[in-house]
Amino acid sequence: MDPSILLAARVLGTLVFGMAVIGKLRHREEFVGVVANYRLLPEALAAPVAWLVVILETLVVLALFSGIALVGGAVLAILLLCAFAVAMTINLARGRKEIDCGCFQSALRQRLSVALIVRNLVLIALMLPLPEYATPSTSLASLSLLQMVDGIGGGIVLFVLYQVFGQVLALRDAAAALHKRFS
Repeated sequence: MDPSILLAARVLGTLVFGMAVIGKLRHREEFVGVVANYRLLPEALAAPVAWLVVILETLVVLALFSGIALVGGAVLAILLLCAFAVAMTINLARGRKEIDCGCFQSALRQRLSVALIVRNLVLIALMLPLPEYATPSTSLASLSLLQMVDGIGGGIVLFVLYQVFGQVLALRDAAAALHKRFS
């Protein structure tokens, strides 16, 4: 596999999880409330699980950014994305789509939707090559300048698309709420 593709996945994962960690730390109490609102575990565990999520996401960022324990970080990222998708799916199946996803990727809330689950599945698909193909021979030191530019640029472009997708979903939800309020 082209090492620039692996680098793009690393950059994308670093930015997605990094922004999620920042958002969750900025809105600590609200994130604990979001975890509790999913109603998947006893309320007493909401705060510890919320902090565990932040710690695990931070480990993902450190691994993907540094390349140290890259395979472990990529596997952890995939497992977290799967867990988030399962939590959203369970709540959608319960008819609970009005709750915030807890992604904290924008100032606007994002209600649960199939689109968010698909977004996670796409991120999982983009991260899947990392555990299999990340080797010492694909370290940053072994990449050519063109591969580095391609990988970093590709990861940034994918992240921008991810952010735009999140903003469109959040704006759609905000517009629907306004329409509902004034109709």
